[in-house]
Amino acid sequence: MNKNLGLASVLMAAVLPVSALAETATIYITGQFGKTSYDIDSGVNVDDEDNGYTMGVGARMGPNVAIEGGFVDLGEVSDSTASIETSGAFAGLGLFVPLQPGFELTGRVGLIAWDADMKASVGPASSSEDGTDIYYGIGAAFQVSRELHLTVGFDRYDIDDTDVDMLSLGAKFYFAL
Repeated sequence: MNKNLGLASVLMAAVLPVSALAETATIYITGQFGKTSYDIDSGVNVDDEDNGYTMGVGARMGPNVAIEGGFVDLGEVSDSTASIETSGAFAGLGLFVPLQPGFELTGRVGLIAWDADMKASVGPASSSEDGTDIYYGIGAAFQVSRELHLTVGFDRYDIDDTDVDMLSLGAKFYFAL
């Protein structure tokens, strides 16, 4: 009997936070488009800027914090011998500081599981490298309507000891559970 009571307690402890989340969470989808810049000091003429984008979803747990996840494409960096494209999946926390109705400062921090594909300019040589590193960012959000928020942000991705910065514009579309 005590075993069943213990199992029921564990199940209730697991279900209650989910049901409480369903009552308070607001889900959003987000997308940003921007300029990426790789911090590369190789001494060779490198094209270290490109376009990038992110797409993701988030669950806002109140006025100040959310759980986020999604996909980021950090564009391509190249020189006369090779090019490298980097993308990955990310998961982390979104942080919000409302300053006035319709305007808030934002922050992000989390992990990115990245993949970098290298292609040689001459010949069929190619390789791939992957890893998991941190990302973080700051920004602002402007509320256009209850559902639509326009965003501006600066994010830094630490990709295998190379900083990749993204300056972006985007939008978040909110809907309640």
